[in-house]
Amino acid sequence: MGCGCGKQRTVVTASGARVPAPLYKVVLQGGEGAVVFQTHDLAKARTVNKNYPGSVIDPDPDAAQADESPAADATQAGETAEAAPGA
Repeated sequence: MGCGCGKQRTVVTASGARVPAPLYKVVLQGGEGAVVFQTHDLAKARTVNKNYPGSVIDPDPDAAQADESPAADATQAGETAEAAPGA
């Protein structure tokens, strides 16, 4: 039996859907340099990021959490509802 190295990793969302797990990359020079490490584990990416001054994690986990806030969803739903009657 072959190894599981290439299997697609998935996570289950709040709605029960399975989506691919994000791949976090540690990138040097503020995101403009070379990728020195990549993993599906955010904690491991943050640990490696501390070892490289000036490096960033891509995609930014803090920005992703801000995008998933309930207030942002309510605002987007309100904008969609207002735009539909006027169209």
